Amino acid sequence: MIRAVFKEWEDYVKAYGLTQWDYGQELRLYGLHLPDPIEIHFASKYQDIALIQIGHGIEDGGTSVEIPDDLLEDGGDIVAYVYVCDEMHGETVKTVDLPVKRRQRPEPFNRPNGNRDTIGQILKELENKADDLSLQEDVLQLMSGDKPTGTKVRLPIREREIEMRNTGTAIEWRYTDSNDWNSLIILEDIRGPAGETPEFEIRDGHLYAIYQK
Repeated sequence: MIRAVFKEWEDYVKAYGLTQWDYGQELRLYGLHLPDPIEIHFASKYQDIALIQIGHGIEDGGTSVEIPDDLLEDGGDIVAYVYVCDEMHGETVKTVDLPVKRRQRPEPFNRPNGNRDTIGQILKELENKADDLSLQEDVLQLMSGDKPTGTKVRLPIREREIEMRNTGTAIEWRYTDSNDWNSLIILEDIRGPAGETPEFEIRDGHLYAIYQK
């Protein structure tokens, strides 16, 4: 287990204790106030991509996350990026440098539970993943089974213009980005006392029926 302790003003710390060909190693972060769960991105200087691991709060106030075994086999020094994100923003807030002491490859090297970092992580986190969406009015909620997960998102209301037409039997309307016309009112229902059909005007967003005398 590797401990990385941040002081209040520190954005970067170095934590020692990793050796090449180790496996099942855990990084614990202290001195931070992090959301739970939290993304931790691990990268090696020998790779162009970072591997995403999910960290969780633990009883002693820290955050625990597994260090990817694949990076420890590489033997290169590892960098862990603490990544805070929501539905609108993502930001790397802290960095941990994890030097790895290189050594010879043990032969044969049989990592117990060799797929633990991938399959095990997926299974462990499956309860926290969304497998459905719920949309009620303008509120979007991720669902895991029948339980809400994550933060509700209020979708922006998009203003849509409408247009109207007189078919001779009814007044119809539709959104300008739609092909479907909807009946607003039947002309027969609004004939004047003498049976006259009104003319229509739109003023300040209102529809007026004008009867000519």
